[in-house]
Amino acid sequence: MCFLWSPFALLHRLFSSQTHGVTQHGEETLVFFDLETTGLDTSSCDIVQLSAVSGEQMFNAYLLPRCPMTFGASKVTGLTTSRRRLLLHGCPVDTIPITEALKRFISFLRTFNRPVLVGHNCRRFDCPILLRVLRKFSLLEDFLDVVCEFLDTLPLSREMFTLPKYSQPFLVQFFLDKSYEAHNATEDVRALQDLYREWRPSRELTNRHKFNL
Repeated sequence: MCFLWSPFALLHRLFSSQTHGVTQHGEETLVFFDLETTGLDTSSCDIVQLSAVSGEQMFNAYLLPRCPMTFGASKVTGLTTSRRRLLLHGCPVDTIPITEALKRFISFLRTFNRPVLVGHNCRRFDCPILLRVLRKFSLLEDFLDVVCEFLDTLPLSREMFTLPKYSQPFLVQFFLDKSYEAHNATEDVRALQDLYREWRPSRELTNRHKFNL
């Protein structure tokens, strides 16, 4: 069943986060994640930013891509490359090698009880890219040993609400009445965590949109 929510019905405080992670039903830990990439081709694009958050615990890594950034990707993310440096809005950012970034991400996930990776449109975009890169560097098995399941909030939001569109910036504006720096992975994951807290989906709903890879 779908509901059209009035913005006035949404003006209540977000419930508080737990310091060591966002738990669901006292068992799993929700870890909100996002990738920024060199383009939209999931079969070949590179990861340039990998971020995740659970409660107050944050992970972020910038990676120097091994292939050129597309014009469209640079336009929306503000990320470009020059002389073997990654730039954000023209300013250099520190990068780490991709294998180190992936290992640090897996170590970050190990700090949580039964982590569930939550992303907006992650089933079609983020997950195929992340798993392809993990497989390339022989880290897929380690990753899958840690991650419990995945949850995609795009189809979840479509089932919960009747809205004109379901992009994350639109959802944040509609439900939280604010804008944010979209397509910066750290800001995306924080905003998605806030949205999820606002929605408070039931176990039945979330189970329908969980998946394994």
